[in-house]
Amino acid sequence: MYVSTCSQVRCFVVIHFKMQSCVLRSSAFSTPSMRPAAQGRRSLVVVAVQDVQGTVVSTAMNKTVVVKVERLAEHPDYFKRIRSTKRYFAHDDGTKEISIGDYVRLEGCRPLSKNKRFSVAEIIRKAN
Repeated sequence: MYVSTCSQVRCFVVIHFKMQSCVLRSSAFSTPSMRPAAQGRRSLVVVAVQDVQGTVVSTAMNKTVVVKVERLAEHPDYFKRIRSTKRYFAHDDGTKEISIGDYVRLEGCRPLSKNKRFSVAEIIRKAN
């Protein structure tokens, strides 16, 4: 279809894109159970639960421990597994006898400070 005036071309393009986005939306969420809008706003709750395990590397701060968590990730180009580490600050309420070298489980909690997003849930293995 060829339209000669500029304003009609703009209207045609806008209608074309709207129709295309509707088609993409309907094919992406084909079943009603997968659609995010199918459920009410109050019933749809997303909770991010994080549990990580690692080794305590520092207990120098008050009510805070530093835990080193290691994970294996595959290199995107060479497909070799690479060990990467990350240090997490975790809250320790003082009831657990945590020392350097302990293997602990951390669970996510509300932000307690600028860096603390985890609390120590349990000591899995004590250091020798």
